[in-house]
Amino acid sequence: MTAIATINDVFQLVKAELEEAEAAYSQYLQTNVSLIPKISEHIILSGGKRLRPVLLILTMRMLGGQPGAGTTMAAVIEFIHTATLLHDDVVDDADMRRGLAAANTIWGNEASVLVGDFLFSTSFDLAVDQGNLKILKALSSATRKLAEGEILELMKTADINTTRQDYLDIIEGKTAILMAIAAEIGALLAGVEDERQQQMKAFGLHLGMAFQMIDDVLDYTSREESLGKAIGIDLEEGKLTLPLIHTLDKASPEEREKLREIILADYVSQEDFAYVYRLINKHEGIDFTLREARRHIDAAKQIIAAYPDSPYREALNFLADYIRQRDR
Repeated sequence: MTAIATINDVFQLVKAELEEAEAAYSQYLQTNVSLIPKISEHIILSGGKRLRPVLLILTMRMLGGQPGAGTTMAAVIEFIHTATLLHDDVVDDADMRRGLAAANTIWGNEASVLVGDFLFSTSFDLAVDQGNLKILKALSSATRKLAEGEILELMKTADINTTRQDYLDIIEGKTAILMAIAAEIGALLAGVEDERQQQMKAFGLHLGMAFQMIDDVLDYTSREESLGKAIGIDLEEGKLTLPLIHTLDKASPEEREKLREIILADYVSQEDFAYVYRLINKHEGIDFTLREARRHIDAAKQIIAAYPDSPYREALNFLADYIRQRDR
C-alpha cells in the first residue's frame, strides 16, 4: 500500500473519479443561456481545492463503494458549494475570491445571485435522478441548515453580544454542514447501515468546524496573496468570529468599549486592525481558536480510526491533518 505523504497523494488516489467529476461539471452546465456557464466556471475552474468532492469519494471508497459511483453527487456537492460562494460574495460585497475578481464585481450582483440559484436547482435536479430518497432528504436538510447559518450570521453582524454558541451554530450551518453531507452521501452511495452513515456525517462535521475555525484565524494572521482574499475582511464586515468573541469575553471594560467602537465603525483603519490584533494576541484568542479546531480534528480522526486500514482511510486521516496544518 502506497503511503499518503502529501495532499497530491490524496488527489492521485481518486484521480480517475475526480477527472470524471470535472468532466461532468461542463456537461451539467450545458444551457442555451451563455452567462450561466461563464459565471459558474469562473469560480468552479478558478483553482478550488475540491475538498468536498474528494471527501465524498474517499468516504464512499473506504466503505466499499464502487469506482465512479460518486461522480454525479461529487458534482452536486461542488455546485452547491459554488452557489453559496456566489451568494456570499454578493452579501459580503466581496472584491476577491480565490485570488481572482469576485463574480459579482465582473457581472453584477443580480447575475451572481441568479446563477447561484441555477446551480442550486441543477443540484437538486441531478440528485433526484439518483433515485435515492435518503440522499435527496439528506441534501434537502443540509441546504436548509446552510441557509439558516447564513441568515444567523447576517443577524449577528456587528453584535458584540454574539456568544460562542451563536458562532458554533453559524459555522455549522455555513461551512461544516456541507462537509458533513459530503461524507454522509459517500456513505449512502456505499450502501452502509444507518449507524455508519451517521458516523461519517459526524466525521465531516468535525472537519468542517475545524476548517472554518482555522479560516477565521487566517483572516487575522495570513497574507492576502496566500489566502486568496482580503485580510481583516471579517472585522470590517462586522463578523464576530471565535478569536474576537474569546477576546471580548476576556477584555476589560475599556478594551471592550474600544472593540465595540471599531466593530460598529463603517471603516476599519490599519491602526484599528492592528489594535484588535494586538488585543486578540494578548487574550490568546488565536491560540484558543486553534485548540478548538484541533479538538475537532482529533474527534474526526478518532471516528475513522475504528475502520479497517486502507488507502482511503489513510487519505481521510491525512485530509484531517491537512486541514489542521492550514494554520501554519
